[in-house]
Amino acid sequence: ADIRGFTRYSEGKEPEEVVKRLNRFFEITTEIVIKYGGYIDKFMGDSVLAVFGVPVYHKDHEERCLKAAIDMQREFKKHTQEEDDLLKAVGISVASGVVVAGNIGSQVKTDYTVIGDCVNVASYINSIAAAGEIIVANGMGKKYSHLVYVDPLEPRKVKGKEELVEVYRVVGSNTQLN
Repeated sequence: ADIRGFTRYSEGKEPEEVVKRLNRFFEITTEIVIKYGGYIDKFMGDSVLAVFGVPVYHKDHEERCLKAAIDMQREFKKHTQEEDDLLKAVGISVASGVVVAGNIGSQVKTDYTVIGDCVNVASYINSIAAAGEIIVANGMGKKYSHLVYVDPLEPRKVKGKEELVEVYRVVGSNTQLN
């Protein structure tokens, strides 16, 4: 998840106000990711990398991830009525696949993180997700048609991959989330 236009938003605002709004985004995201059994891998500036299926495996980790993305966008829309439009500006991407998960780094500093093809795909397709949108890849749009309505987008070339990646824009949800 990433906030669109964050640099422009933060210009001319007091740093304390920017941090307050950014932390609200992180709080909402973290709460929802944990609710669905995910793990916050890292905060990077105005974005969050969340993972599902590691370090704790859930058989339905893909579905949990998709439900978390839907829940996040719903929650962001609720909060914008009493706050500014920052939370409306979040774009979310979801990709699934095999990752390497573990402590990566040096003897001085290590972090538990994930690396792999699907992490790169998720990062790339996140740039496609406009404010308030969810973009999914790796067949998730078709696989979870019982949860979401999607519009197919043009397959995308992702750096480092030979084959094109199928991507879908989530245009609605047909599920009540718990």
